[in-house]
Amino acid sequence: MTQTATASRPAEAAPAKAPPARAGRPLMERIPTPVLLTTALVLLVAVWQSVISLGWVNEYVLPTPWDTATALWDVTADLFTGGPVFDNFLISAQETLYGLLIAAVAGVVLGVLIAETVIGRRVLQPLMIALYAAPKVALAPLFVAWFGFDMAPKVVMAAVIAFFPVMVDTAAGLAGIDEDEDKLFKSLRASRWQRFFKLKLMNALPFVFAGLKSASVLAVIGAIVAEFLGGGEGLGVMVKTASVGFALDRVFAFVILLSAMAFLVYLAVDVIERKVIFWRQTGFLPTES
Repeated sequence: MTQTATASRPAEAAPAKAPPARAGRPLMERIPTPVLLTTALVLLVAVWQSVISLGWVNEYVLPTPWDTATALWDVTADLFTGGPVFDNFLISAQETLYGLLIAAVAGVVLGVLIAETVIGRRVLQPLMIALYAAPKVALAPLFVAWFGFDMAPKVVMAAVIAFFPVMVDTAAGLAGIDEDEDKLFKSLRASRWQRFFKLKLMNALPFVFAGLKSASVLAVIGAIVAEFLGGGEGLGVMVKTASVGFALDRVFAFVILLSAMAFLVYLAVDVIERKVIFWRQTGFLPTES
């Protein structure tokens, strides 16, 4: 009887099998970023030195990595000890930041006008495209003639080169709102200003910061080009002086220094983006998943 009851009792469910282990992440994702960057840098230096050692390029045209590192050490030491490099770096940094600030304000304002007004779309947009299509190098002498040889023409050049991505991305972000969300706001009888600030502007912020990141690099380029053509002071003038004297190792050192400055400005914009758009995972800096 007991055996019959036991047999009629439903069989206990077998323990569930453990879920299959997740496939490991790809190798390139498992390697730490510092290791990847160091490996890439070592390979770049090795190829650089090999090209010179094999005689494919004369070292008078392309300095060796050691000569470039020595020049970079001298430039960096001058920078941190308050020498001429520091003074000219400070001038270039000011021109870049002022130009980026002007580009940010002008780009956002013009982007709003283009996205929100008929005159902006039909008049301002073609004019801005024509201005951006003009060769910027040809504008540098005009800015020098109009604003003199001080910092002003360099700031204007940096702003002119940098504002276009901000303007385009701002207009694209404002125009790219979801139709259903827009209908919802209209059904709730939201005013035009409420729709702009609470819907369109929130949607456009990632686009605006994408434009600002591009502008942060372009502002450095604009300031250095203006210094190179307009004279005065700044790292662009030091690059020109070194190139005229055929001190190509110092030219490379200044180029690396300028790249570092542009990268720092880019990272600053990235940090600000993370603080402003805190509800979205955006930005350049890597995050752990």
